[in-house]
Amino acid sequence: MWFLAAITGVVGKIAEFTVPPVIRQVGYVIHYNKNLKKLESRVDDLGEARERMKHAVETEKRKGREIEAGVQNWLTKVDEMIEKANNFLKDGQHAETRCLHGFCPNLKHRHHRSRKSTKLVKEVAELCGKKDFGDIAYDVEPEEVCSTPAKDYQVFDSTTSVAKEIMNELRQSDTDIIGVYGIGGVGKTTLATEVYRQATEDKTLFDDVVIVQDVKNIPDLHGIQKRIAEKLGMDFLGDETTDKRASRLFSRIKKNKVLVILDDIHAKIDLEIVGVPRVSNCKVLLTSRTREVLSGEMHTQKEFQLDLLDAKENWSLFEKMAGDVVQNPAIREVAIEVAQKCGGLPLLVVTVARALKDRSALYAWKDAVRRLKIFDKEGFTEKSYLALEWSYEQLDDKELKPLCLLSGIMRDYSMNLLDLLKYSMGLGLIKNVDTMEEAQNALHSLVEKLKDSCLLLEDSDNNKYFRMHDLVHEVVNQIALREQHVFKVTIGDEFKEWPAKDFCKKSTMIILDNYSIPHLPEGLEYPELEMITFCSSDFDHCLEIPRNFFEGMKKLKVLDFTNLSIPTLPPSLQFLKSLRTLCLDACTLGDLALVGELRNLEMLSFLKSKFRKLPEEIGQLTRLRLLDLNGCSQLEVISPNVISNLKRLENLRMGDSFNRWEGEEVISSERRNAHLEELKHLPQLTALQIHISDANIVPADLFTTSELKRFQICIGSAWKWDNVDEALNVLKLRLTASNELDQGLRMLLKRTEDLYLEGTEAVNNSIVYQIGVEGFQKLKHLHLQTTAEFTYIINGKVRYPNLTWLGVNELNGLTFLLSSSMARSLAQLKRLHVSGCQIMEEIVSIEESDEEIVDNFFCQLQILELKDLPNLTKFCSRNHIELSNPSSGIQHFLFDNKSFQT
Repeated sequence: MWFLAAITGVVGKIAEFTVPPVIRQVGYVIHYNKNLKKLESRVDDLGEARERMKHAVETEKRKGREIEAGVQNWLTKVDEMIEKANNFLKDGQHAETRCLHGFCPNLKHRHHRSRKSTKLVKEVAELCGKKDFGDIAYDVEPEEVCSTPAKDYQVFDSTTSVAKEIMNELRQSDTDIIGVYGIGGVGKTTLATEVYRQATEDKTLFDDVVIVQDVKNIPDLHGIQKRIAEKLGMDFLGDETTDKRASRLFSRIKKNKVLVILDDIHAKIDLEIVGVPRVSNCKVLLTSRTREVLSGEMHTQKEFQLDLLDAKENWSLFEKMAGDVVQNPAIREVAIEVAQKCGGLPLLVVTVARALKDRSALYAWKDAVRRLKIFDKEGFTEKSYLALEWSYEQLDDKELKPLCLLSGIMRDYSMNLLDLLKYSMGLGLIKNVDTMEEAQNALHSLVEKLKDSCLLLEDSDNNKYFRMHDLVHEVVNQIALREQHVFKVTIGDEFKEWPAKDFCKKSTMIILDNYSIPHLPEGLEYPELEMITFCSSDFDHCLEIPRNFFEGMKKLKVLDFTNLSIPTLPPSLQFLKSLRTLCLDACTLGDLALVGELRNLEMLSFLKSKFRKLPEEIGQLTRLRLLDLNGCSQLEVISPNVISNLKRLENLRMGDSFNRWEGEEVISSERRNAHLEELKHLPQLTALQIHISDANIVPADLFTTSELKRFQICIGSAWKWDNVDEALNVLKLRLTASNELDQGLRMLLKRTEDLYLEGTEAVNNSIVYQIGVEGFQKLKHLHLQTTAEFTYIINGKVRYPNLTWLGVNELNGLTFLLSSSMARSLAQLKRLHVSGCQIMEEIVSIEESDEEIVDNFFCQLQILELKDLPNLTKFCSRNHIELSNPSSGIQHFLFDNKSFQT
């Protein structure tokens, strides 16, 4: 019996180890359909989680927050997993799951697919379980503006003393609102900017300093609230009321010591409605032309008058702006008289001096004295107007005067260089150019000349914009009205009726800026009209355009409708045979086929507009040189061969736009959408913005024969069209195989200034290797993001002489970031960001052969960000390291609450 018992025990143990696995394997066959359906269900769940996460990400981006690298990586992995699972399920639909002519299930195949689906279910569930990140984004400190002295800021005793008094007053606990007043052109904005700079540098005085310039031209309180919020790193949702915004601003401001500077106010502003509290920790500085606005309407506690320059300061500024020519004894005496006639008003001194700069002919100086003497009998404001008009008349370049007028009438606050290019090209203001690149260079040169004449100014917030001083702006608009018969209605203007027919017959331009009218008139004749711009103050304002509205505008060259809803384009549009520029920006549009009748069109812009299809008729625009589809996120269809027919196209802008390119597998007869191959048929294309989410559909050598000089290109689903700097050549690459790096991309890499890489170590190292000996000579910004196990990020043999920004996210194979020799070679590095590197122990590792003193790393570094580095124990292997020289100083640290050795 004991023998039988032993046998039974052994058999039981064998069964215990063999039967369950057998049952499990049999179960794969039995539960074949159940396992597949379970996979489908789990994939659907993961897809829903992905959409929820995408919505959350978009919400955070609208708030101006930076998305955590882990979230972006999770979304990328989810996309890959869903694609992998769907391909598996799709392949099974065509697989042989039965044998014996369909009479018997193919057990082997069912077992394999059922087992694979079970494995995929686990992978999907594991990925879905990682969707809870807590905070998916973090706040980014807003970049400083106006933090350096203004270009033409000159220290005078009078202005220095006022700035000093203002700073002293801001330190007083019982003062919360003060003002500066003075006539137009006396330098109030320059002084406000200087106070901003000083207050920003004094870290003990305020936590946040905000400046909003040219307040009088901001149409409503919402605009002021938005500007303040942007400077504080906040963002508002579009449907928030003024009260809700004010409440959020109030809560944000009262937590810190804040200075708010509102420059150039012309009437009372209720600060409480804006959300700027009258509390001890919040100070307000206002500037205005009149003291009455400050003390009478804003109830400032103290006002400072910015007076005219005295004789010594007046001549000092004039001498500086006019140049060495005033040292000529024959001219100096007359020059002093010219300077005196400017009366100590800085704007006049600068503009008159710049108009005469380096003019060696004595008669020009004597004529200036004669003209300025005529103005003496006028009041000071009238004299300023006449003197500024004289400065305008001194523009000797035939292209400068019309460009100056165009710049002045287009916008009351600031003007975009790209818009100015579209308008000036349409109007034919830029002469003797053959290409858009030549036109752009010529335009930049002309704008710089107008800046040198002080008729245009830099925009302090954005170098892609420029603006006019309000006094110059008023003068230019008067000239445009008188000489060009411009009809203009803008913020604050009363518009009761359309101008009389006689005026319409002479009018060359109609400008309706930030204004809303219910409909346009019928039957008016505009035989000389060359330009219409209509920017609605109400977003998506529905505009009725009469069917015959354009019939009497045979000379129209530029048409710009912005912020409008235009369901149907009027048939009379086809009469505009002279039209060169058409801008339908930020509009909701219907059928666009009629645009194809405008055969002489050269500039076509749909920037940020909502429409579904770019029809085949657009392919008839064979003279088109610029097509702007940036921000057209609802664009789903571009008819085949439309792009390839635009043989003269030089600039194609498709960032954050159309993304449904058809691949090579779609045969020509079945194509319903555009193909990337069409780009090869644009021989004159020199500027390109494009986002290709699937690297697999990029044709071989797409960019090999291209003549691209300016580009912003994203390839791969990991990248979004965020933070793309149009001033730089940008490449964002996520390649899965090194053979995707063809000759064309290698050529672009050599000219890239801002490079983003994500992918395998082999691919990224291949990129570095391909550049090899030549190095990345033009690269300024490098961003690496991947989960591959890198052991180093920069080949020591490849140099980056101009690199100013290095960003590294989730390189989990790195124990250190840079060797000492590589760190020392990054002499221009100003910003270093490292996050999510789980095993990184130090930033700089000292090489054994390195005997140099380790005190000369990162001499230009201004911003250092170290985040989510759990094993980081020290910055450098040596005991001591100087991050910068004493004179520069690091401006910003972010260490993620970690202490480590240095």
